[in-house]
Order: sequence, then structure tokens, then C-alpha cells
Amino acid sequence: MHQRTNHRGFTIVEMLAVIGVIVVLLAILLPAIGAARRSALWGTSQSNLRQVGQLLTLYIQENRDTIAPTAFDYTASAAPGKVRSASPPGVAPPIGAAGVGSWTDILWTAGKLGPTLNLSETASTWDYRFDSPDAALYASGWSGSDPFRSSETLQKPAGGDGATPFGTGATADELGSPGYFGGNPFFDARPPTGGRPYSGFFWTLGQIKRPEASMYCTDSNLGELLGVNDPTLNPNNPNLDLVGVEWRYSGKNCIMLFLDGHVDTVGQWTNLRELDQELGVRVLGLDRKSFFAAP
Repeated sequence: MHQRTNHRGFTIVEMLAVIGVIVVLLAILLPAIGAARRSALWGTSQSNLRQVGQLLTLYIQENRDTIAPTAFDYTASAAPGKVRSASPPGVAPPIGAAGVGSWTDILWTAGKLGPTLNLSETASTWDYRFDSPDAALYASGWSGSDPFRSSETLQKPAGGDGATPFGTGATADELGSPGYFGGNPFFDARPPTGGRPYSGFFWTLGQIKRPEASMYCTDSNLGELLGVNDPTLNPNNPNLDLVGVEWRYSGKNCIMLFLDGHVDTVGQWTNLRELDQELGVRVLGLDRKSFFAAP
């Protein structure tokens, strides 16, 4: 005679109870994990902008107090510099024209952060010694260190034909790529045109009334240069605002680099008057005591 052993298995009710507990735990943990991840990305982006601030301060000190322009075009210059120059000579850059670029190219070159080799088939000889990493380099699979990009990805690219200042805005294909930091158009040194009659100036730090409140760059889905929705920069326009700012962090926040080198988190605003008078961030008329008249 053999003794019979009974093995009791899980009932359906017990299995459903266990699954229910797991679902509840996941519902509790996943948002917390997501929030921790977003917080880490926000912290890394802040660190990137602080590094940019250090490069900007160093550039100002080494260039007779001159602030690096957020966009430049020296194609007509008799003595062009190295920034966005062809390397080797005669080779066209994969994006934009040689001699045209942004603050990221200037500070990348000044900081000697290159070279990085473009592995794409269309521009295999362009080595980025004097040109900051761009969409073409990222498209080639490059994953190097780039302080001029956010650690958080683009949430909603502008859908243009290329990132500013080379095109009308970041393309739809760039969704998921590292987010841009867009420069303040007040420092646009390109020759003035009908669309940007305010450009064409180089500024020194001594001309800026309040560097600690003056924005140099912030999160952007447009590219490396922000725009304005009124080229006349009319302070009486109640809708006057920047174009291209992306509030990509939790709570609808963006991070900003100011001219004194500090970085801060700023919540969403509706127009530049609100940003100036209520949030204490200056964007236009930085050489004046005030851009907007008191309400």
C-alpha cells in the first residue's frame, strides 16, 4: 500500500488576487520611476547648461568682454575665422553653409571640444573641429558628449526644414533626438533683413544692464536660435513673445542660462511682458533699464 500525497494548487481566485496586487504595485511604482527619470534628465540638462555658462564666461573674458553672438554670418568677411570653416578646405558642411552658424559652434570651437568624426556617407570628410554636433551627426549614429543639447528629448519638433539658424525649424524626423538649447535672438549678429531688422549687432557684457536677469539661451524645439513673433519688437504688442521655447520638463518648465553664468528653472509664460515683469527674466532691450513701460 502506498500513501497518497495531496498537492494543493493555486485557485483561480488566489491567482487573480496575486495579479491584482502586482498591478497595484506597478501603478504605484511606475509613476515614481518615471518622475525619478525625468528629474535625472532635468538635472543632467542643468549640468550641461552650467558647462555652457562656463564656456561663455571664458569666451567673454578672452574676447574683450564680447558676448558670443547667438547667430553669425561671416561669408562676406575679408578675414573669416575658423568657426564653421571647411575641413579639409573646399568641403561643404553637411548642414548649412560654411561661415554661417550659431553660438554652439563658437563655444564648441573656443572650448576645443572637437574633433568628432561624422560617420555619415554624405559627409565623411567633415570632422567637426570648428562645428558643433548637428542633426546630420546624430543621424549617423553618433552618441558622444554634447553640452549644447538637452538630456531630455524633443517633445514636439517645429516641423520645419532644418534647425535654426540654418532652416525654419527642427524637422519632424528629429523627434526623440536630444532637445536643442535655443539662443536669445537679441544677440543675433547676422546682417539685418526684413524678417530680422533688429539683428546685426555685437554686444559686450558692459552694455548689459542686468546680466543676472538676462537670458542667453533656453530649451528649444526650433533649433539653436529662438525667434520672435513680431520682427518690429514692439513693446506695446500684448502678444510679443519668443518662438520655439519648449517646456519639456515636469510641470511645464524650461531651464535657462543667464549671462552671469547661473542656470534656473522657469515655468510657462504667455508673453514676454509677463516673463519680464512677473517672472523677472529679461530677453529684449538688455542694454536699457527697461524694455516694457510700467503698466
